[in-house]
Amino acid sequence: MEGSLSLRGVWLSYPRGRRHVVRVLMDVSFDVHPGEVVAVLAQRAQGKTSLLRVAAGIERPDRGSVLFAGQELWPRADAHGRRARRRRRPRPLRAPLALVRLVPPDVDAPVGEGIALPLMSAHSGRRARELAGRALEEAGAGECTPRRWSDLSDGERARVAIAQGISRDPRVLLVDDLTATLDLSDTEEMAMLLHSLAAARGLGVLAGVGNARATRWSERVATLAGGELMLEPLRSEAQMGMYPNVVNFPGA
Repeated sequence: MEGSLSLRGVWLSYPRGRRHVVRVLMDVSFDVHPGEVVAVLAQRAQGKTSLLRVAAGIERPDRGSVLFAGQELWPRADAHGRRARRRRRPRPLRAPLALVRLVPPDVDAPVGEGIALPLMSAHSGRRARELAGRALEEAGAGECTPRRWSDLSDGERARVAIAQGISRDPRVLLVDDLTATLDLSDTEEMAMLLHSLAAARGLGVLAGVGNARATRWSERVATLAGGELMLEPLRSEAQMGMYPNVVNFPGA
C-alpha cells in the first residue's frame, strides 16, 4: 500500500564482550498503514528504541527487510558489491519518515525558531516559520512558540517534539516513548493527539510506549519482550478508548 511501512523477518543483535551477543529483535514482522496508530508496548530495555531506529532506516538490521511503499530502505548489494559493503556502510533509501524523541534542542532558541531552523534548508525563512507555527498549533502547543525548551513542562515538551516531527510532513511518524515522564492525564491526551493526527493527515504512526494507558487510542497494539513481537488483531472503533484489564508480556 502507498505510504505503508513494513518490516519483514527483521533480526537485530548487539555484541556483548568477545563471545556473546544480545538479541534485541527476533524475526519481527508487521505493517503500519496510513491513518493508523500502531503502539509497541514494552518494558524498559526491551528494544523499543532499537525497533524504531531500524524502522526509520537509521540502523540496519542483521537480516530481514524494511520497506516503505514497497521499496527497500536498505537495498541489497549484488554479489559483486558484497566486498564493498564490508568496507563502508551503505546509505539507506531516503523516505518520508520522522523519528520523534524527547531530546533537548542543540540551539537554545525559542521553540518556534528551533523547529523552523532545519526547515530553512528547503524553504525561505518566512515559509519555514509558517510551517513551524502551523505544526505547533496542530500539536496543541501554539502557546509554546516564543518559549524555550527549559521553560516547558513534560507535557509541553512532548507536544513540541510531535510538532517538530510533523513540521517535515512525513508519511510515517515514529514516536519513541514520549509518555515515559507524563502523568495519566497527559498520557491519554498524547495518545488522543497521535490518533487525531493519524486520522487528519492520513499519517501512519508507530509509537513505542511503556505505559498501557498510552495504547488506548491505538488501532493495533503489539507487545515486545525478549526480542519477540506479538501483535494484536485490528481494533474496532467500539474497542478503541477502552482500558485493557490485563497486559501480558511475552516471556523474556
